[in-house]
Amino acid sequence: MLAALLATIVSILVAVSLAAVGRRRGLDLSPLLALYLYVFWPWLSPVLALGNAFVVAVALLHKNVRKPYPLLGDALLFVASLALYVHTLAPTILPADSGEFQLVAYVLGIAHPPGYPLYTMLAKLCTYCPLGDIAYRVNLFSAVTSALTLLVLGRAVRWLTGSGMAGLIAAAALGVAPTFWAQSTTANIRSLTALFTAVQLSALLAYASTKNVKHLLAFALAFGLGITHHGSIALLILPYAAFVLVCDPKLVRRPRTLIRPLLVFLLSLLVVLYLPLRSAMGAPLDPQPIRSLSGFLDHVLARGFRGDMFYFIEPTVLLARLRVVANVLAFEFGPVLLLLATWGAASMFVRRGRLLLLCGGVFVVNALTAATYRAPQTVEYMIPAYVAVAFICAYGAWSLSELARSRRPSSLVLAAALLMPALMLLRNYPSFVQLSRDRSARQYAEDVLKQAPQGARVLSNWHYATPFWYLQHVENVRPDVEVVYVYPEGATPLAQVWLRRIEESVARRPTIVTNYCPEFETAPYTFQPFASTLLVQTGPAYEVPNGIKRLDVLFDGRIRLAGYELEGQTVSPADSLTVHICWQPAVKLERDYSFFVHLVDETGAVLGQGDVTHHAARYDVGQVILDEYRIPLLPTVKPGRYKLIAGVYITLAEGGWRRLTTKDGRDAVTLGQVEVQPLDAAPVTLHALHRPFACGYTLVGADYDHSLPGPLRLYLHWRCDDPSALEQNIVLFSGGEVLAVSRLPTGQAGDYFTTTHDLPADAMNLVLELHAAVDDTPGALFGPWGISVGHRLRLPMPSTDERYICLGGEMLLVRAEYPTALHAGSPLRAKMTFVGTKPITHDYSVSLSFTDEASAWRTQHDGTPALGAIPTLKWIRGITVWDEHDLVLPPDAAGRGVLRLTVYDAFTMRPLPILDERLARLGQGTQMELGGIQVR
Repeated sequence: MLAALLATIVSILVAVSLAAVGRRRGLDLSPLLALYLYVFWPWLSPVLALGNAFVVAVALLHKNVRKPYPLLGDALLFVASLALYVHTLAPTILPADSGEFQLVAYVLGIAHPPGYPLYTMLAKLCTYCPLGDIAYRVNLFSAVTSALTLLVLGRAVRWLTGSGMAGLIAAAALGVAPTFWAQSTTANIRSLTALFTAVQLSALLAYASTKNVKHLLAFALAFGLGITHHGSIALLILPYAAFVLVCDPKLVRRPRTLIRPLLVFLLSLLVVLYLPLRSAMGAPLDPQPIRSLSGFLDHVLARGFRGDMFYFIEPTVLLARLRVVANVLAFEFGPVLLLLATWGAASMFVRRGRLLLLCGGVFVVNALTAATYRAPQTVEYMIPAYVAVAFICAYGAWSLSELARSRRPSSLVLAAALLMPALMLLRNYPSFVQLSRDRSARQYAEDVLKQAPQGARVLSNWHYATPFWYLQHVENVRPDVEVVYVYPEGATPLAQVWLRRIEESVARRPTIVTNYCPEFETAPYTFQPFASTLLVQTGPAYEVPNGIKRLDVLFDGRIRLAGYELEGQTVSPADSLTVHICWQPAVKLERDYSFFVHLVDETGAVLGQGDVTHHAARYDVGQVILDEYRIPLLPTVKPGRYKLIAGVYITLAEGGWRRLTTKDGRDAVTLGQVEVQPLDAAPVTLHALHRPFACGYTLVGADYDHSLPGPLRLYLHWRCDDPSALEQNIVLFSGGEVLAVSRLPTGQAGDYFTTTHDLPADAMNLVLELHAAVDDTPGALFGPWGISVGHRLRLPMPSTDERYICLGGEMLLVRAEYPTALHAGSPLRAKMTFVGTKPITHDYSVSLSFTDEASAWRTQHDGTPALGAIPTLKWIRGITVWDEHDLVLPPDAAGRGVLRLTVYDAFTMRPLPILDERLARLGQGTQMELGGIQVR
């Protein structure tokens, strides 16, 4: 305590001396006083310390750079943003629309409606850049356009407010928003949409101030090119026209003034002639050749999507969609920036109503259009709204600084506003670095094409069709393989479309499918795992595939384990194991059998598992069946070496199950050893902490789970700071009574661990101690100002509905809200809250079902999260998504029903495992029981 007091006194003397020296040299060092906010802050907090230092450093620069250099500032902004996006740029081929744009740009083809001719031609220029592969170069085009967007936006705000800092805040707020950042690093058309929006806003603001027609010309060009790029920009004419008429009401009396802008606008529309001209030339990628005026208009106006526009206009549905918009804005900008934007809108309303008409109008029109549009890309369609929000947010920061100018902390206000994007940058950066190393789309497509039989046909979803086509057209990989996109056909169930396509293909050539549907089970084919896809077989196979390690283990004299393949023997709790198992019926089977692969510790406890059930009676004696298992690990697995086992079991009629055994009495066979490594990043947590102990460990988070009606589960997240620390025991107290004692794992400095503790349901006011394992001595806890404050740490209080269920290592279920009772025939509205644990590269669907305990009635709703607005392909680490479902109960529903949740891959139908051994023991390994509801 004395040392801390002396250090504080010395620092005050140093600060006073610096202030005196600075005053003599004409420097304003007053922002340094803000450092005392952390000096006197009692708790250790690295984030707060860095944030405090950032604010002070920015405020010092703002106070003491007397002569602004706007051109230099613009150059630095462009270079810095471009460097960030290039650093996190996607490295190669991407799936779905991005893959299509990469291919179309290279071959100068024609993309799906509305065609995107301007994007295609500009991206083609980027393919001549001698960096990376063609796909990387097209990705680079998005980085350039996004950096230009930030430059234009920053200049517009600076010109309006006279503050370079305000311009920087606008650019930073938009630049680190997750969706804008994602679009800046991938081949897509949204970054160019953002650029046109920023240019249009800038041009109209300049015209409102100067009445110079050249700004109208710039607007007309940007607006026309924007419409040719994506027709949704046309709707922004509503706020644009209103703003111009309010700012210059006499313009309608000067129609000649509008002639040149109108001509520029009409000339810009000529870009769309690329589509019929290129189609007539026989473009290499032209799925629907344009041969008539009607066909041209269908394509350029995207008439096929007209039914999706303003689809969600029914009041109750629209209200739910607006809640989705609020969710989108929350994870794009965060609560503080949104509050700043709210203040900015209010300031505009009071001081500059015309400005609110423009920026607010762009936001409202675009947000409503996106909210009512039926497509799972709302987060992308709202890009123009993000530009407007960033503008309003920066205006709010500037207006606050103007209010504070009389009291001299205006620089600190602007610096504090800039801190919010800086913190978002730190939060989102690891996810985008991870995505910049993701080559999964290329790996998937290459594996399938290179291993495909000669002359095979690949029936593919859109997600993977474009990477296949890219490899064939750009890199000439396996042109003998035909890739066919299987698309929805109106009201025909998609499973029927797939089965018809398979039937048309399988008799003529080897057929591979990327999707799996439950209806495949009754088809007269077998579907064998093949390079992450399925190979369709019309007859049984009796040979073990190449690459399989041979075994010959017979279970109960009925089923032979013929071999296996293990992809990698090192894994972390954030990853998963991939195992292939080859088995054969030794006799004619009369019932279903289930096959399992488990990762177990020395006690036999299951740390990760995969199970597959087959209608085994349909298989012939000696037929080879190949299964694929993707096994995520429990998040609480300690580092070490563990055993991988496999076996067979049957489900008993009276309940439970029984494993089959080998001749020597074993109920499983060991496949090998797997090494689990520690995490190198802190787990996602709802209660972030930083509580260091003297023994060399820091508690970084705590989470609670009330999923089961019995005990309360507590998750504690730790970081090892000192690898030489003695082994420690975790001791939990409540009211002075010891509730649980467990061992804390050891590791290297920087390793993270998660421990679980099952406590009584009524456990309250939890207190934690760490005791040395050798002598049970409690370790000291560092408290305020790093001073030892005893041994006990009080943990945060849990909420009554808090959950912490890890789904496949991809996401967390942290809350489930639903009624406990309702009337038959009324809608059941349930709301899930998910948090992403890492960037997700798979498209998952959420299924919510409600059925009575006797399965006499059932209702179900499946869909893309957030009413289809936020697909999991857009999720990054830490993103929070609210997912609403409305289930309609059958009129005969009565009694107690159970609400169940499943999250599954939309293509393979493989469900995400529920990584909780308690639920797995209850048979909820892939389908979780959320709770019961009484139906009256």
